[in-house]
Amino acid sequence: MKDFGVVGVIEAVLLIALFAIILSTFQLVYVPQIMKDREANHMDEVANQFYQMKFVLDLFTAGKINSSVSIPVTLGSREIPYLITSPSSGEIYIVENIFTLKVNDSLGQHNITIGGIRYDANNVYYERQSYCIEGGAIILEQPFTETLRISPDLRCVLKGSSLEIHLTLVNITGYGGRIRASGYDTTYVRINYSTATSYNFHGVKGIVVKTSHPNAWHSFLNATINRTAARITKGKDHVEIEPEHGYTIDLYLDVVKVYAQVGLGWIGGVQ
Repeated sequence: MKDFGVVGVIEAVLLIALFAIILSTFQLVYVPQIMKDREANHMDEVANQFYQMKFVLDLFTAGKINSSVSIPVTLGSREIPYLITSPSSGEIYIVENIFTLKVNDSLGQHNITIGGIRYDANNVYYERQSYCIEGGAIILEQPFTETLRISPDLRCVLKGSSLEIHLTLVNITGYGGRIRASGYDTTYVRINYSTATSYNFHGVKGIVVKTSHPNAWHSFLNATINRTAARITKGKDHVEIEPEHGYTIDLYLDVVKVYAQVGLGWIGGVQ
């Protein structure tokens, strides 16, 4: 009888050990992959929400619509209950002076500075990413790389020796002190159209795009602007456009200003 009792204890210990091995394997191998997929899906969701934001900005830009629209943004993804996992948080905030356009013509230098909006994902299992709307473009920022996912409204027309550049920039300005939200839940970005201002610059000697994403902007401008008429160079924190010998540049610029608040509800009214 003692032998049967010892065998039973051994069987119980072996079953517990087997269960522990299975649980450990699941926790160490499968759970991180599940969480990585969850965070990847969350980044796809944030990308779609930023595309919605861009669509609203394009509507305001094209129609000069005096209206407001709220766009949801999912900040993070939570842990899986009953398993050892870590949640990933996110933060969205409005950035003043995110982008500066410097235009040098016969009258001197003109500086136009605008604001944008940025989302940072503090992913634990998937690579950390940031989405940014600056100048009307959506830029995806990843470790060691940046990509301009959706371009701003820019058109180039070469008429003889004159290169016409038509550019629309969106200036996102915070309002009511509500410019930031962080955590795991869904927040809202409410955008309200304000004003539109036009500038015409003739005989431009140089255009400098000052940005924290020079690689993304250089790739876009290099592929968009006529390389016969203009020379495009990249610096550490800027991209410069200059006319080639024998060509001139005329810049037709529209700056659309919108107000934005981050969070639930809307505080005050704007003109």
